Amino acid sequence: MVVQLKADSAKNHYTCVGVMPNVVAGESVCFHGEWETHKRFGPQFVVKRYELVKPSTLEGIELLLGSGLISSIGPVRSKAIIETFGLDTLNILDKEPRRLLEVPGIGRKMMERIAESWQQHSQIRHLMLFLQDYGVSVNLAQKIFKTWGEEAQARISENPYALIDDIWGVGFIKADAIAQKMGFSHDSFKRIRAGLVYVLQEASNDGHSYLPVSELVRKSAELLGVKEELVIYSLDHVIKTGVLIKDNDCIYLPRYFHAEKYIAENLVSRKSPVNMRVEENDLENWLIDYQKKHDFHADPLQLKAIRQAILNPLFILTGGPGTGKTTILQVIVSYFREKRSFIALAAPTGRAAQRMGSVAGLTAKTIHRLLEFKGGASGYDFGRDENNPIEADVIILDEMSMVDVMLMRKFISAVKKDTRLIMVGDFHQLPSVGAGNVLSDLIDSGFIPHVHLKTIFRQAAASRIVTAAHEIISGIVPFFFNSKDDNCFFVQQQEPQQCVELIVDLVSRRLPTRYHFNPIIDIQVLSPMHKGFLGTQNLNKVLQKELNGQTRCVIRGENCFFLGDKVMQIRNNYDLGVFNGDIGRVVEITDDQGLCVDFDGNRVQYESRELDELVAAYCISIHKSQGCEFNAVIIPVSTQHYIMLQRNLIYTALTRAKQLCVFVGSVQALEIAVKNNEALKRYSQLSCRMQCA
Repeated sequence: MVVQLKADSAKNHYTCVGVMPNVVAGESVCFHGEWETHKRFGPQFVVKRYELVKPSTLEGIELLLGSGLISSIGPVRSKAIIETFGLDTLNILDKEPRRLLEVPGIGRKMMERIAESWQQHSQIRHLMLFLQDYGVSVNLAQKIFKTWGEEAQARISENPYALIDDIWGVGFIKADAIAQKMGFSHDSFKRIRAGLVYVLQEASNDGHSYLPVSELVRKSAELLGVKEELVIYSLDHVIKTGVLIKDNDCIYLPRYFHAEKYIAENLVSRKSPVNMRVEENDLENWLIDYQKKHDFHADPLQLKAIRQAILNPLFILTGGPGTGKTTILQVIVSYFREKRSFIALAAPTGRAAQRMGSVAGLTAKTIHRLLEFKGGASGYDFGRDENNPIEADVIILDEMSMVDVMLMRKFISAVKKDTRLIMVGDFHQLPSVGAGNVLSDLIDSGFIPHVHLKTIFRQAAASRIVTAAHEIISGIVPFFFNSKDDNCFFVQQQEPQQCVELIVDLVSRRLPTRYHFNPIIDIQVLSPMHKGFLGTQNLNKVLQKELNGQTRCVIRGENCFFLGDKVMQIRNNYDLGVFNGDIGRVVEITDDQGLCVDFDGNRVQYESRELDELVAAYCISIHKSQGCEFNAVIIPVSTQHYIMLQRNLIYTALTRAKQLCVFVGSVQALEIAVKNNEALKRYSQLSCRMQCA
């Protein structure tokens, strides 16, 4: 943090740098450190330690209480409290908060709110003082306190590595730095245990359900800087105590092992019950009547999909854009509605559910809503489970490529054994953000009937977006004519900085002028990476500056949020009910430097300390765009992104576009992506478990 400090005895301002508290109006702080001369910024005071000093004047106390720091106290109530207690105000808040009832306008409930807020404020300040020697930021200290409360200091002292598991945003490097300063041994068991767990957690973030023993040991030894023999010894102990699970040569975090095992056993146990059987002759007669009535001309593969979905308790339908998946679902839904079956439609996210749209008069829900999500720290506390399953005869689950192993485990547990489950997706897209490769694993197992639609129908074939997507699937680099009637273009530009300028011009001027798109609502820039000129971070900065003329903002770390900004949630927050990848608009900046964000009609209030869960969303990563659909999509393709240039990544980005897609960059980069079909192999045993069950 960098602050400008004005000393009481001097008129000049001094630059101070280091880990410091967020000081509000009325507070005083005493800094200890040393002076140094920065090459660019000149003399500055490097803060090594600080002390918080309570204000001792009426003016200072009034500024502190009226700053918005304490809940239910604003400038007016602050003045009333000080008029009642004078210089003794802070002592009253510390020791006799019930005396606040003496202040006009303060009742019992308000007194309790103020007392609780003041107590929390004091406890957070004490925690900050404890953590200041360990390089912990104010924002992180607030998150630690929110999670552990009064126990925070004791828990950190006992085992700072526990921060990794419980505090979002703390990785091994940060926790290890704290532990080393506390004197924990370099080769201590707690440190090696934390390293093993952390390596597996990082592997799960890359999509793996487990790691082979040799890979886990090698990566852990590299991370910890210790010999592999020491890691192997500690690993044996960690397995014996149940912290990790060993299955043959595979090492799991327990939750992923149990999830894989449960999914496989549950699905394999779903044999067709008597009350689910359908007479094939009756189905054939119904299909003949339906085709006549609706002038429906299906190809053999579509008819096969309809039959398989209706006749089997489990079925998987896949296909690229324009192959008629929605049409097939409409026929299937029509059949079951005529049979008076209760049908539920679901998708992993709100945007995916919206994209699924209305099928034969039914509206899709998110999986969380279908499972009657209740919140909870784990994110997997639902009203529907084995004991209270979903009341449906048929469930159609779309965008299966997005479903990870943990969500699938929770979902399948709430599906009754006599409920038909029809899973729909596109395995050419990117796999789930979370661990596992559920859709591909279920297909590879060979246990569940599966039909993959390939024919592009006439209306869809007129779209260059659709035809280019199928060319990419086949490993063919699309050729773009860039004629005025096309809906998919490639604008060549080699230099990254010129690509940035072109993208800004397309978003702000050219596409809105020609197609009447709203630059914020209708147009989405999708980038393969976060860093670099053409990464999400830089593109968001330049697009935000171009598209949002507001001046009022909130600064959180390196992010600056303006009123009207397009923003995205980057982690699941089960307390707020918003999820990784949700996109909204900033509709209010609160007095306490928080935000109110509108997510498709759902207004969510963010406190200042929660703003590191948000980023600008004028440009988002292709991974985060899964399940979404936008009127217009702009995709930068550059050799700068070489490490991320893969076929399924480009295919996923292109198929997010409803009406228009524009590639900007080099044809060479597009060629690299289309020819590269070596997507990262995910470690998962779900397919094998189903085959062996």
